[in-house]
Amino acid sequence: MPEDVTAKPPTSAIHWRAGDASLTMLSDGYFEMPLENFVTNVQFQDALAIQHQEWRGAQERIDVNAYLVRSKKHAPILIDAGLGGGVMPSLGHLHAGLQVINVPPESIETILLTHLHGDHCGGLIDSAGLALFPNAEIVVYASEYNYWLEDGQGNLVDPDGAQLARRTLEPYADRIRIIHQETEVAPAIFSVPLPGHTPGHTGYKLGSGKDSILVWGDIVHLPHIQTALPQAGVITDADPALAVKTRHEILDRAAAEELLVTGMHTEFPGVFRVKRHGKAYRLTPAHWMQNQQFVG
Repeated sequence: MPEDVTAKPPTSAIHWRAGDASLTMLSDGYFEMPLENFVTNVQFQDALAIQHQEWRGAQERIDVNAYLVRSKKHAPILIDAGLGGGVMPSLGHLHAGLQVINVPPESIETILLTHLHGDHCGGLIDSAGLALFPNAEIVVYASEYNYWLEDGQGNLVDPDGAQLARRTLEPYADRIRIIHQETEVAPAIFSVPLPGHTPGHTGYKLGSGKDSILVWGDIVHLPHIQTALPQAGVITDADPALAVKTRHEILDRAAAEELLVTGMHTEFPGVFRVKRHGKAYRLTPAHWMQNQQFVG
């Protein structure tokens, strides 16, 4: 019988040059969400019109990405860990991607978390609650850690999310590094606080100049809508007004500095430059063949 390729998890890996480092996009898969139940702060019909312009519909399929950084300056570093297996069949495929590029989980030295929503940290553990990255240090912003694990606010807003965050970090309790400000978290990798979606939502910038790439986490979930209508939020925003403010600021910065940007919900392989378009913005896909970097 012919092979059923649709039954296989997505394992594509795209490598990009980022200064002296190589950034590899890894797909954890996708989830589907009715647009009407997900987008906020704009008229649904306006959001849907943009979807239709981009050949997309009212049932949005949202990519979930993670990123691997390799450099001669450090051991492999992972940015986010996806949702993990066993939750939904369309997600939890990060480890298959790592296997394809021959990066065993035990080789990963550091995991930089953009925030503690389940589709970013759930893949840290297996179904038994054991660490899937036995040698990795976890890096997370202080206000993010405190919100979900310390001050109880996360428990009040999203008790299931807080429970998951606690469970995923528990096996790493003796190797969690809390950061408090914009800083160099690893050689030539800088944290960029981007609060709003969650209190300690954080991006990570690699390299410098026009070769640099900003991994901006969840600045957008709906790339076409939230660049054309930057005031559009999503139901999972902890502080909707701050999320909008941060989105405007980072889109302005990316356009002004001609940064390459990518994120956990940009459409795979998902590297763009940002251009101002009146009061809105436009994402222009970067030329992969020009920027590719093969790594062994």
